[in-house]
Amino acid sequence: MRLLRFVRPQARWSRGARHVESRRGFTMIEMLTVAMVIGTLARMATPEFHGALLKARAAGVAGDFETVRVAVLNYHADHLEWPPDGYPGQVPKGLAPYLPDNFSFVRQGYRLDWENWILHDGLPKHPESGALLGISIVTTDRELGQAAVDLLGGGMGHYTLGSTYTFIIERI
Repeated sequence: MRLLRFVRPQARWSRGARHVESRRGFTMIEMLTVAMVIGTLARMATPEFHGALLKARAAGVAGDFETVRVAVLNYHADHLEWPPDGYPGQVPKGLAPYLPDNFSFVRQGYRLDWENWILHDGLPKHPESGALLGISIVTTDRELGQAAVDLLGGGMGHYTLGSTYTFIIERI
């Protein structure tokens, strides 16, 4: 490991002319200038890195959401009924064969829930509705939840209640 040394230029005579040897090391001003430039670049890059990381995590959530949605639709096509509502964070009974091997509803930073709500009195504006089917994303990371809503929300009914972001995929 080379240590930085502050060396004072030394004068030396060479063929009748004064020649100054080159110095070795860095001056304090050069070191401070480099530190300031690196600090400025780091301050500019940090928010952009955080935003890119958040978008990547939200894309992962959206991918898992889409995997569950397709599995539910395939289940319905085979059985002519929807999977039953399950326990929070658990794969509903009978849905596992339609999901990739070892697929888990519990992920780092969020959890997925399949919702199959039976509506005995229907909805206020749609009393003929007998059930709502949806997928919930449960996370305490509000930024991640909002980023997932931004990615998945277009054209799909959704609502947020606390740390739960629910997307309605079917009203029957």
